[in-house]
Amino acid sequence: MSLLGSAGLDLRSWAKSLRAAERVILICIIGFVLALLGLRILGTSADTYLSIALYNLISGNTLVPLIYGIATVGDLIWVPLVFWLYVFRKDSNEWTSSLILAVAMVTAMALTDLLKTALNLPRPFQVSSLGIAARGEIPTNPGFPSGHTTNAFTVATVIWSRYAAWRIPFIVLAISTGVSMIILGLHFPSDVLGGVFLGIFCGTFILGLAKLRASK
Repeated sequence: MSLLGSAGLDLRSWAKSLRAAERVILICIIGFVLALLGLRILGTSADTYLSIALYNLISGNTLVPLIYGIATVGDLIWVPLVFWLYVFRKDSNEWTSSLILAVAMVTAMALTDLLKTALNLPRPFQVSSLGIAARGEIPTNPGFPSGHTTNAFTVATVIWSRYAAWRIPFIVLAISTGVSMIILGLHFPSDVLGGVFLGIFCGTFILGLAKLRASK
């Protein structure tokens, strides 16, 4: 038994997982590219217009803590979920769910950081001509895709597949997280859309991989 070495790699399962959900994966890739090219790069005027319109939905700072709280919950809810499912639940199906969710989240965060670094696109508050100020926090990393939105939709995708009764609350939370990031002046709509498709991609890919590994 070896921790390292090519003999233990199972790259075929990766390919099979992608093929098993080919339609969803393809939609996610196309959607991500359209968000980047169609809205962020070529449709800049629409992207900035929507950013300003949503940012101006609130005036003053009264609602900022609430909106920031929603975004934070959407971003970090996976942490208590993984802990709850693995530590407190007796059902082996829920232990499996905790592992799937944890691996999906690590995948999502790694891809998000990689794409942010590679694309290096600014956030709304970093474009002085828009008149948008950051609310709640001042991130220093690039904007595309939205990490909060990616995380929220990765969780929602896993929950959608494994816990039907919780689908609506987690989808609502994911959508609210993305919209909140725009209202806070931290992301363009294109960033959020990119995060939506990246999150669904990560959740779908890891769910498919887990299904293949369980059948062996």
